[in-house]
Amino acid sequence: MIRAVVLTFSLLTVGLGIPPAPAVAAPVSKDPVRAALDGALARAAAKAGDPGVQAVVMRDGKLIWSANSGKAVKDPSSPVTDSTMFGYASFGKMILSAYALRQVESGVLALDKPISTYVGKDVPGSDAVTLRMLLTHTAGYPDMYDDPKTAPLFAGGAQYDPNRPYTFAMLAPGIRKPVNPGKRYDYSNTGYIILARVLSRTAGGDGALERDIRLFLARAGETSELLTAERSPSAFPRFAHGYDYESPGKPIDTFTDFGAKGIPTDLYGLPFGDGLFAGTALGGAKFLDALYAGNRLLRPDTVKKMITSSPQAVAVNDTYGMGTERALVGGRVWQGHPGAFAGFTSMGATDMARGVTLMVVTNRDGSDEDPAGTIWKELAEAYTSVTR
Repeated sequence: MIRAVVLTFSLLTVGLGIPPAPAVAAPVSKDPVRAALDGALARAAAKAGDPGVQAVVMRDGKLIWSANSGKAVKDPSSPVTDSTMFGYASFGKMILSAYALRQVESGVLALDKPISTYVGKDVPGSDAVTLRMLLTHTAGYPDMYDDPKTAPLFAGGAQYDPNRPYTFAMLAPGIRKPVNPGKRYDYSNTGYIILARVLSRTAGGDGALERDIRLFLARAGETSELLTAERSPSAFPRFAHGYDYESPGKPIDTFTDFGAKGIPTDLYGLPFGDGLFAGTALGGAKFLDALYAGNRLLRPDTVKKMITSSPQAVAVNDTYGMGTERALVGGRVWQGHPGAFAGFTSMGATDMARGVTLMVVTNRDGSDEDPAGTIWKELAEAYTSVTR
């Protein structure tokens, strides 16, 4: 981000002939857009439990507002800054989908060929499932995270170790045969883990895929400090800790409470195609702007296919296309994706008709709350209330 907005409230002192103390709060912005967004963030962050937050608004490639609020780490206390990194969780499905569609444009992949073309028989149902099914959540794969063969590998399970790298081979035993491939929309993290496997195989391995994704994102002006799929020791000091409020009482620090010595190995990165990326709010916004406002990542006809709701999603009154969905807020249509995992939440979307992008990331999550979604909605309503 370019600037940080300090969220403070000034108290006017009234006394008998005593002049007010010199102003210490940030001056009220004369820009109605910034003033509306500043106020909306203060209200929404309080409503969401005052998480650590980064929020960004871009318009046609230009950053027009950004703000940080709250703590990146509670103990020892440290504030969110412009460079603080967050897990994107499922927001990353949209990024991975865009990369996959670029491979389709290049002729490396085909939407409607069986994925056995790329992974052989290593994945159950590969002779019936297509890339289109994986992208649209219509492949029919049961949830791997609930499978008794793999559930113990994750937080709360007897075999969870946040310092041990994960591999696709570790997850494969929990991937079961798909149910009625192509018949219905059913949101599937497992399908996106398989998508990452397909992309890794066609790229020539995990390292080659990471390099290729990095080159793809460079077209959006991204750097590893803004948006990345690669875990590195250098990123750890910049990372917020995720806080899970699902259980009553003290929140779980998803880093320290499980003994992580660095970034937990299940937070992002391969083989987790369902939550492959991490970064800043600005990194997420630059990707959205390049994809939906700047046409710098995919051809316009490909973007149109990407955002078109699948027939299976329409049948259940959903708007999901290929790794993306729509939201109607403030009387405007926004295209994007939410995310939530391991104490992090995210929400980013673009008003394609006006070239406006809004991205929010937080480090607070719970079973009955969506901090990023709450803040994003209030910011979107505030922005639309003062603009045309």
